[in-house]
Amino acid sequence: MLVTQEFSIKANDEIILEDINLDFGPGIHIIMGPNGVGKSTFAHALMGNPKYETDGAVEFFGKDLLAMETHERAQSGMFMSFQNPTPISGLSNFQFMKQCLDAKQSDMNITQKLSAFTSHVNELNLDQGWDKKQLNVEASGGEKKKNELIQMLMLDPKCAILDEPDSGLDIDALQTLTKTIEEFTKHDKIVIIISHYENLIRNLNVDTVTVLGKNKIVRGDVELAYSILDEGFSAIG
Repeated sequence: MLVTQEFSIKANDEIILEDINLDFGPGIHIIMGPNGVGKSTFAHALMGNPKYETDGAVEFFGKDLLAMETHERAQSGMFMSFQNPTPISGLSNFQFMKQCLDAKQSDMNITQKLSAFTSHVNELNLDQGWDKKQLNVEASGGEKKKNELIQMLMLDPKCAILDEPDSGLDIDALQTLTKTIEEFTKHDKIVIIISHYENLIRNLNVDTVTVLGKNKIVRGDVELAYSILDEGFSAIG
């Protein structure tokens, strides 16, 4: 379980989100909200981005998440994908993945790691030789998103926060994304998705929908998302 209690976030002495009380159990959770309200900020603060100051409490499977450094949060089972993944020249996709698994103290040897990586590359219809390509360099938006799916699957976190994972994906890739997320959550995983993309939301078995607003937070089931998709954020008042 991931539980926030009176969780507040600020940057440059400005409060961005205040007194967030939410819980996320195994399943699929959608976070929506108007542009600029702080959805990505919420994700970054949970992962320990030093840009943000936090207050309150966040419990992650019985541990004090806010007491951990960013790498400790990752090692404890937190994962986050980004809206715009950073390209890193000189570091191949597989080498990056290998280093992540080594830091996690994976018991797979290098042959097993490469075999698993290649299998996911094929499942996601990425180019042959993807393991040797530089991380997010000269990659399309869709390819970057698929790359992060590979990272999620190989690191096998307890909780994955996906920030607009649907951007840059065509229809076929979107179907692959939804199938991958559904399969992943069958193993008691928490997946938190920041999105307002109708085709993604309507094709997932969503457990909760949380709408972040400037003055209030509204939580409901997938019908809340449908109302917003049909009527806009005015649907929640």
